[in-house]
Amino acid sequence: MENENKDVTEETKKENKEEIKEATKEETKEETTKEETKEETNDKTKKSKKGLWIGLGILVVLLIAYGVGAFYYHSHFLYQTSVNDTDCSNLTAAEVAAIMDSQSQQYSLQIFGRDENGVQEEIGTVTAPEIGMNWVDTQGAAQKLLNIQNEFPWIEMLWSAQNYDMVQGVAYDADKLQEQLAQMPALQKKNMIEPEDAYISEYSEKTKSYEIVPETLGSTLDLDQVEDVVSAAIMAGATSVDLEEQGCYKTARVTAEDTALVKACDAMNKWVSAQITYDWNGNKVVVDGDTIHEWIQVGDRDPQLDEEAVAEFVAEQAKEYDTYGKKRKFTTVQGIELNLSSGAYGWKTDREEEIKALTEAIQNGETVDKEPAYISKGAQKGSNDIGNSYVEIDLTNQHLYLFKDGDIVLETDFVSGNMSKADCVTPPGVFGLTYKTRNAILRGANYETPVNYWMPFNGNVGMHDATWRRAFGGTIYLTSGSHGCINLPLHMAASIYEYVSTGFPVVCYYY
Repeated sequence: MENENKDVTEETKKENKEEIKEATKEETKEETTKEETKEETNDKTKKSKKGLWIGLGILVVLLIAYGVGAFYYHSHFLYQTSVNDTDCSNLTAAEVAAIMDSQSQQYSLQIFGRDENGVQEEIGTVTAPEIGMNWVDTQGAAQKLLNIQNEFPWIEMLWSAQNYDMVQGVAYDADKLQEQLAQMPALQKKNMIEPEDAYISEYSEKTKSYEIVPETLGSTLDLDQVEDVVSAAIMAGATSVDLEEQGCYKTARVTAEDTALVKACDAMNKWVSAQITYDWNGNKVVVDGDTIHEWIQVGDRDPQLDEEAVAEFVAEQAKEYDTYGKKRKFTTVQGIELNLSSGAYGWKTDREEEIKALTEAIQNGETVDKEPAYISKGAQKGSNDIGNSYVEIDLTNQHLYLFKDGDIVLETDFVSGNMSKADCVTPPGVFGLTYKTRNAILRGANYETPVNYWMPFNGNVGMHDATWRRAFGGTIYLTSGSHGCINLPLHMAASIYEYVSTGFPVVCYYY
């Protein structure tokens, strides 16, 4: 039992020793591993520090290089930088200024205008050397651009671009500019054509009308304005300038579209479109555009119908065709041809009224057939306006004839004015019956005489019945005639009264 226990103890000890031994080995192994790990860690740390120092070194180099670049671009334009579209990469302000100065001498300005027909043309070109032009303080302008440049992100310009517009002053010799402009033919007054206003044409007998003649452009330039415009273009750095667009040309005052001009032409065409055809005492008189255009006065697009010309025309026609007051030939019953003066009888134009009527017809553009306005009319139209129905009073033979349509329908003796008294003599002539009336009282300086039939034809001279007379005809009128009237038997006065009417011709004559 004891041996068994002893064996167990020995075994246990043995096992413990082995376990201790194994544990020691493990500890030794762990310690060895730790030492190896520690050595590896130390190696890695050394390597890491070395890489870090290398990286820091590279970074420092890069920073130094970037700083050098920034420092460089503090006084130079960045890569891919242009000034006025000219590549100025890596240039100083002075170098850019030199380029700009050189470019300024390449400057030229083309001057355009037009000819008298409105066709654009080149008038000439001025260049910088010709006018002593240069850009002012290009160095300062370039430096200003450089100053606004941010040099620190210079690396970005490797893949991007920047363009600056250099704004610089311009200087030139004004006298030289004037000399250059003066040499251009289009700017010489001798070669300029004045513009002409639109106007209304002369009357055309072919078209019976007027038309508007358009304005002409001309080629006259305002030289002072030209110089101002060219100067402004130079100062702005423009490469071309159009004098037409800048309003340098003298223009017509009146164009074809001018409202007043169009209105005037329309009015004038309306007037000459009128056609008035007169029956002027049996005579055809036509007033149309061929006549009317001579009466139109045009002043500053305000046409007027010449009233004096219209009045003169009416007066001429009245003088030609009126018979009132004119002597006329008359053949008596006995076949004797007489030249008789005219009293209040015949065709007489109402001139004032007809002037108004004609003016109105013209201004309305009327086409009309008409008679003129008359104050007095004859029995028929024409120079022989007595016609074939009239009263013929033969004062020499104291005999009266009443004609109706060329036939004698009545005749009678009468007593006319007392030839022994000058103020009672019956005047000869051709007259028209003024009116007729019944039961009138004839009054004079020392008489009042009632009559049954009263037919005046020349003022207070007329035909009437004379019931107080017992005899008519013969030589009674020489010493015992009337106060001037034609005294008739009652029944004859009554018959004549029935035949006659206002305006009926009455012809009185001696021979």
